[in-house]
Amino acid sequence: MRSSSLVPALLAAFLTLTACDNFAAARATASAQPELTPAPGAAARAADACRVQLDPASTIRVETLRAADGNCVSPSNLVVYRCDPSLDPPVAVADVAGVRRRFLGGPYAVSVAAVPTDALPIGIAEIGRIWTTRDSHRLYVEAEGRIERWLSLPADGALSSPPTAFLLGDSILDGGQADIIARLQDWNVTVDAVIGRGSSGGITPAESLPTIPDVVVVELGVNDLDAESFAANAQRILAAVGSAHLLVWVTAHGPQPVTDQIDRTIVTMVGAIPNGAILDWDRLVPPDLLGSDGVHPITGQEGLLGSFLVPFLQTWRDAASGRGPTRCEGDVLNAVRG
Repeated sequence: MRSSSLVPALLAAFLTLTACDNFAAARATASAQPELTPAPGAAARAADACRVQLDPASTIRVETLRAADGNCVSPSNLVVYRCDPSLDPPVAVADVAGVRRRFLGGPYAVSVAAVPTDALPIGIAEIGRIWTTRDSHRLYVEAEGRIERWLSLPADGALSSPPTAFLLGDSILDGGQADIIARLQDWNVTVDAVIGRGSSGGITPAESLPTIPDVVVVELGVNDLDAESFAANAQRILAAVGSAHLLVWVTAHGPQPVTDQIDRTIVTMVGAIPNGAILDWDRLVPPDLLGSDGVHPITGQEGLLGSFLVPFLQTWRDAASGRGPTRCEGDVLNAVRG
């Protein structure tokens, strides 16, 4: 059996998974006045309108977009960046009628079957082809035949202080809740976990919340035996808590053949909402840290779920608060402005 020391390495690998400028620089010159000294990077920008000049010593990586005809898409409209490509998931920042919208990729993106028919093509970057919806609440990236809907981040200052979270689940969450709460000490966390609970048992708690918290985590599905019933139950849960700033559904891992279909349903349903993300427990959990039933962590590993969930939530919180993956956004936007 593998040692629990593998968990930090797996977690690190999981978290790692993660301008063009149309400024019209028409400058009037007068013989009576000396010409102004060009701003740093102006010559490079004139040579390449898609160039964003950053400090050469910076770890920041910026991707700009080009339209299908090869022309530059202004980075003041949309730009993709990573503060540190070795650590941070990618972030897309868009300016929509003067309102900044940010989207988080990497492990926060959800695979979808197709780009919606009403989505607008924006351009092509190194990461792939990018679309947004007309309301700019969703951003899609296509690369190598895979299409993902990136996670929409809340506006600055939208989170409660401290942020609130409601965790809804079964025995997996029940066994790990003490570890999760201990590691989220600077959050206001409520856990509702019942051993043996199926998705139908999550409807009433979800619909009975007096207020919707900043974050809702749902860990249900492994005790379900019918995919159609699960889909109907999940739809009610999503309808009840879908207005949270972040809705995370944890995929199920178990020996039942229907579990794979349930997980596909989770991905499909969560991919349809802009604030939805998947914590892929089915892929992440080391099988030899599970008991003989193939479902529950072995003794001493009850906190296994928290080892993946807590960093996932903390990184999202940082990104929504101008830290972590978005800590360099000010430098990026300053470089975009030239």
